[in-house]
This record gives sequence, structure tokens and C-alpha cells, in this order.
Amino acid sequence: MNDFINYLNSTNNVGGNSTGSLAETQVKSSYYDSVKVDRKLGAYITDCVESGNHKAFILTGHAGDGKTSILVQVLKSLGRLQDREGLFVQKEYDDFLYYKDMSEIAAEKQVEALKAAVTAPKRGKTSLLISNTGPLLKAFEALMRAKKESSGEQFSDNDRMELQSRLFTQLDINEDESLQIEGYEFVLVNIARVDNVPFAVRVLKKILVPQLWAPCTTCSYANRCPIKNNYDLVTTQFDRVAQFIENYYRFLYENDKRMTIRQMVGQISYALTGNLSCNDIESRQLKEPFFVYNFANMFFGYHVLKKATDTAQIKGIEQLQNLELDRIALDVDYSLFVSNDYSCFMPKIQKELTALTQRYRKHYQITDEEQLLDRKKHEEELRLREAIRRFYLLFSLCESDADIDRIMNQIFGESYADYRKLISSKQSNIMLRNMQGMIFDALYIKNTGYLPEGKTVLPLTLRREDDVFQNVMIVLGEVSKYDLKVIQERVTNQFEDVDNKFDLYLKLGEKNFKLSLPMITYFNNLIDGAISSNNNPALTHGIAQLDALLLEQFGEDAPESEEDCELTVIINTAKGQEVEHFAFENNKLRIQ
Repeated sequence: MNDFINYLNSTNNVGGNSTGSLAETQVKSSYYDSVKVDRKLGAYITDCVESGNHKAFILTGHAGDGKTSILVQVLKSLGRLQDREGLFVQKEYDDFLYYKDMSEIAAEKQVEALKAAVTAPKRGKTSLLISNTGPLLKAFEALMRAKKESSGEQFSDNDRMELQSRLFTQLDINEDESLQIEGYEFVLVNIARVDNVPFAVRVLKKILVPQLWAPCTTCSYANRCPIKNNYDLVTTQFDRVAQFIENYYRFLYENDKRMTIRQMVGQISYALTGNLSCNDIESRQLKEPFFVYNFANMFFGYHVLKKATDTAQIKGIEQLQNLELDRIALDVDYSLFVSNDYSCFMPKIQKELTALTQRYRKHYQITDEEQLLDRKKHEEELRLREAIRRFYLLFSLCESDADIDRIMNQIFGESYADYRKLISSKQSNIMLRNMQGMIFDALYIKNTGYLPEGKTVLPLTLRREDDVFQNVMIVLGEVSKYDLKVIQERVTNQFEDVDNKFDLYLKLGEKNFKLSLPMITYFNNLIDGAISSNNNPALTHGIAQLDALLLEQFGEDAPESEEDCELTVIINTAKGQEVEHFAFENNKLRIQ
């Protein structure tokens, strides 16, 4: 029996026991120290206490983002929290003061708690206050109002709006610099804005530490245990599995679907155990255990060839099933589904997939995916292909980084691999110029409906906003291709858990426009012929912002008078594009 399996099962919300997902419960577990991953912010706060450079820290963010875990990390680093010891709602030491959750403090006491936290450095203490955004804003308003009224001033609506604006701005940009408001100095950190993607792989590595699985190696049921099988597979192919998991969570993060640490741990633990216990393995003879409960199937939330009951409650599985990555045709489909060539897998998986194919595959074969989608009687064949793709995405034996990039581009978008490289390390000018060229081509198509075909000047056109190009468009300005530069800027926030991180910008004259993965994907889709962006409001806003910046930096000045007006017009004809220049002089039209 391995009690660690029960601990893993308690960290997701599919079964009836999800208590292990809460930090207050985790800290009392004997396994907590074995699987916890320290955060840079926790180390920074600890250093402030130990060095005497006392500061006030306020943490906010989503449930499951690891706020309480940071407090636990600080206390353990300072030697003030013993194994399996719980947390107090509030506790004060000679050099450290903490509030575990301001929501657990009576409403009338919250302002006192906030004031004690932000004034702690003046009393020779570092403080850490954890709070949800709502109670924090109310407490700050009450604190500022009391301070104003104590000096005979009135706390006006303008004061309230200015306070909220400063707090919300800090929560949005999440800088690590101290914030000063009305004489109070503190560091406000929105954990929900910290890039936590690498955390998933670090947790997975901790979960797979051999000591935690030692009871499984001597278990008499190990030869038929899917949990032990998953442990062996993931351990053997750790780098490959980690690459897919991190790329998947990166894709969600860059598309504003950020996963909390609790959600990532829940999905990983479920994929390993399928919520089975050692008692289940001992008392039941599971059918096809190494396929049905395989990590590849469970990470996607599948049981046999269908979605497992209640697994969509796990956020990461819900997102995977919505994305339908296992339905995307890959360049290896013919080899996998027609030739039944499973040589890209390790022998253990080859054997499993060969047996799977023999059990489920029809006597006939269909090579066209569209035929499968159109005919219900081939649904089982389609489900079989999706299952094999799940194995391929997680366990295929890719020999190089280029192979991984190729697979990730197929499922996450053509430029995904390049974007990931550009935000994770300093890249060559060649890659930046290639990205610049792709963006120029896309913007040219967006503004004119045509490929540039060697042109190096981008016209800024006045046109309809419904993706239908009219035959005549007025040119409001022009941008040289060489004035659109893609640049990288290193992120210097010391609280980020990413070792190397860069922001990607399109430099437009004196302004920079931040490039996101959805925007890069949009540019690629434009070149490929797909131009609709209505299904993504954030992307639509970004496109409008880019258009406005281009006109602001490169738009032509308005004419000084109606008599002195020149127009440049693009005319789309059956033979291609024509550019005409019109001038109005003394109420007469002249074609130049």
C-alpha cells in the first residue's frame, strides 16, 4: 500500500475528497515538504526578514494561486513552522507579522489589520498580508478615509477613484517596486499576474521522486497496476511529457486562460492515478488497465475511447477537451492510421497500441479524415485515432527540438514555437526579421486584401471593418517595412518564477505595441486566408489598438484647407491593385 496515492487523489476535485488541494490541509500532510516548490517571492520575503530590510507585502490573486503556500515557505524558511503544524489566522513575531487571509478577520477588524501590516516596517518588522481584492479595496478606502478625517479633511469621491486607480494599476502591471500612498509604503503583488507555467513541470518532477513510490516497487500487484505503469512511463519519458505539459499550459497562459497552481496539480495528479486507490487495484481486476488508465488518456480526461465522468470539473481537462487537440490532423497520421507504424513509441507503448488497434479497428480502413467525420458508423474509428494521437502528443520519441517544434506548431498554431523561443531567450536578428516580415505581409493583406508581392511600403487604408474589401480604399498614411521592427525586452520583475522571460514588441516609431500569441496567430491566419477575429474580444481590441497606433505614428496630417487636399486611393481591379493620386485645387479635381 502506498499512502502517497491517496494524497495525490486528494489534490483534484473529481472524487469526493479534494481536501488536499487546500494549502491549509497540505501543510499538515507528511508529503507537503516532499512535493512543494519554493517561489522566488517567498525567498525574497524571507531575505527581507533575515537581513533586517523590512518591508510590507500584500498578496492578492485567485484561489489556488499559491498565496498561502508562499506564507508557509517563509515560515518554514525562518524555522517558525514545524512539520504538520497548522497556520494561525494572524501571528506576530519580533521581526515578522502575518495575516493568513483577511477574509477570515471580522470586517470591523480588517482596517486595523491593514494598518498594522503597512506600518510594520516602522516597527522593525516585515509583514505579509494575504487578501482577496474586494476586502482589500474596502479596507484601503476605510483606512484612507480615517486618515483624512483625522486631519480635518474630507475623503471625496475623487480621492476614492484616485486610490482605486493606483491600486488597480499596480495589480495590473504587477511591478516589484514599492507603492506609496498617503505616507504608507508597501509592496502589492497580484499573484494572478505572475507567470507560473514552469511550476507545473517542477511539481511533476517532485511528485515522481523515487522515494515516494518505493512501496510500489515491492507491491505484489505492481504488474497489473495502471498507477505504477504511469509512474514508469512518465519517469522514463519525463522530458517528452514535460515538454507537452509545459507547452500546453503556456498556450493557455498566452491566450488569457491561465491555470492556477492548484488546477495544474489537480490535472497532473489525476492523470497519474485516475483517482484509483491501492485498494481498488487490489480488489478489482481492471479491464485494459494500461490503456484505459494511461497517463495520456487521463491527462485528456478520457476513459477507454470516451470522456470520463466528471473529469471536466478539472479545469485543465475541460480546456483540453474544448480545444480538441486530439482531433487535429498531424503529418504522421498516414503512418499511424494507415500503415499502423508505431515505431515512434517505446516498445511498451507499441505493444499496447498494437493490441488496442486489433481490438477496436474495423476490417476496412479509411484514409480520409473527412469521411470519418461525415459518417456516424465510423465514429469508433475516429475515437480510436484520437486516442492514438493522445499517446503521440505525450509519448512519441522525438529525436530533436525541431521535431517538438513541428508537433507544437501543428496543434497550437504555425508560429507557436517561434513565439515561445522569443519570449524565453534572446534570439538572433534573423528570427526577429522573419517575424517582422510575416507581420508586414499580414498587415498588408489586412489593409489591402492583397499580398505585398515585393512591396516595402504598407498603406494605412480607410476601409470597412467587416472583413469584406471594397474596390476603392483611401490611404491615410504609409509605413515603410523597415519602420516596423520586432524587438525583445527582458522582464526584470524579481518575483517571476521564470528564470528568463522576454516581452515581445512591435516597435512603431516612438511607441511599442506588445505582441501576444493570439496576435501572432492572427497574423499567420491572415496570410493563410482566414481573416475573422470576431470570436476573440481581446484580440479584436488589440487589433483596434494597433490600427490606432499606426495612424498616430505614420498617418498623414490633415490638410490645412479644403482647397489644398490630396488623396491617395488604392483601387482593386481584376488585373490587380492600382494606386491613384488625386489633388483638389481651387475646387477642381486633378489626377496626378
